[in-house]
Amino acid sequence: MNKKTLSVIVCAAISMTLSGCGGLSSSTESTAVPVTTAATTAAAITEVAPWKPEKNIRIIIPFNAGGSSDVACRVLTEYLNKYSDTEFVVENLPGSGGQVGMEECSQANPDGYTIVSIPTGWFMSYAMGNVDKTYSDYTPITTWADSYMALVVNSNSGYETYGDFVKAAGEKKLLIGGVAGTLPTLAEYVMADKEGFSFQFTDVEEKAKQTELLSNRVDAYVDAYASVVNYVKGGDFKCLVLFTDADVKNCEDIPKLNDLGYDMDPDFLAQRYSFWGPKDMDPAAVEYINSIVKLASEDPECQTALQELYYGTSWMGVSDYNKYCEKVQTDTVDKVNALFQ
Repeated sequence: MNKKTLSVIVCAAISMTLSGCGGLSSSTESTAVPVTTAATTAAAITEVAPWKPEKNIRIIIPFNAGGSSDVACRVLTEYLNKYSDTEFVVENLPGSGGQVGMEECSQANPDGYTIVSIPTGWFMSYAMGNVDKTYSDYTPITTWADSYMALVVNSNSGYETYGDFVKAAGEKKLLIGGVAGTLPTLAEYVMADKEGFSFQFTDVEEKAKQTELLSNRVDAYVDAYASVVNYVKGGDFKCLVLFTDADVKNCEDIPKLNDLGYDMDPDFLAQRYSFWGPKDMDPAAVEYINSIVKLASEDPECQTALQELYYGTSWMGVSDYNKYCEKVQTDTVDKVNALFQ
């Protein structure tokens, strides 16, 4: 299947579900959680970013209110406001698979008062040609949350292990569900390519995936772990793999990609959320916001609050995050081209 054909078949929707395993650890660059006081907070902000906001900072979420990314970002915002000199205010601007909110940020004044929350899946949409702007058309600031995707099957399927599933997929063409054009669907094709099997893909609505698997109308699907964890714990679903190489607390019994012989950097498949600003955003404002996210990500209460929602806090310095964006965009384009051209 070529990329152009797939792009026509799949919808350009980018509605992403951010999730992870219970007890996700923080992926900040720091190695210890400091005891933070008002004095140390002020000192850190002053040292890193001599910029003080004079009005609220708007965080655009380009998806509907109540979605996983919206809920998680609102939790994070409580802790951003704990350390900031001003209020961070969440605003939902959904439409066109996230493009309405992204365009609003793109056209905003780059003075530091408008940023957008962006999922890793945006890199895939750009690679597919479904959107025409990527990180280089914005100002990357930092990551703020991490999570992982999971392959799940019905517990009555007879597939006890990932190996059982792969063996069955090699013997017959399985029906695998997903939302077309999203990162979980890319993960399904990456898996099939690695294991050498083909499958029949069926496009299902985001909220219908669980029902389709419960009723055995599909054989499997990939989704954010947070979206399936209650079904796994309740015994309805079995999780066969997490699409990460990381050690995930409370998920030690679930195989990871490196356990199964995947020879690749899985960053482009990570369920990771970040903040971007308009292109040419005030560098001092970028550093200020980056430093506030770092403080929030190191806050034990923030870590616990997000872990309860199956997220891990995340932070990268501005320079490292720009390098990360370049790498993930390149890796995603390469993988999409390899799979679909």
